[in-house]
Amino acid sequence: MARQRGVVRLAFIATLVVVSAGLCSATAWAKGLGDYLWERRPLVVFSPVGNDPRLTETLREIDDSQCAFADRDMVLALVVAGGSSTPDGAAMAPGESDRLRQRYRAAPDAFTVVLVGKDGGEKWRTDGVPDLEVVY
Repeated sequence: MARQRGVVRLAFIATLVVVSAGLCSATAWAKGLGDYLWERRPLVVFSPVGNDPRLTETLREIDDSQCAFADRDMVLALVVAGGSSTPDGAAMAPGESDRLRQRYRAAPDAFTVVLVGKDGGEKWRTDGVPDLEVVY
């Protein structure tokens, strides 16, 4: 009887470990762009400074094609090394911009645009002003 309780206790502890590991993983995925998983396509724009002419041009082109942008379930995430970073206009959590730079291999001094699919995978990238016709 005591041996049976020990086995049950061990199985219970093992189950708790597996469930908590899964919850931690889900929590880590929910941060940042994970909130858009299976719902939106993030277009992540990495810029070294907020007044970079490539950033200005990219934002202008997105603004000029707002309907096409919205029709494709896209969301804009700005990651500015020398300024504020925002996913879809909201404040980004501390350290999140660094995590995104690492994940998408974007240097702080580089201008990079990455299209992320609804599945969370990188679909397209450029180091210049994106051709939105290609993106769409």
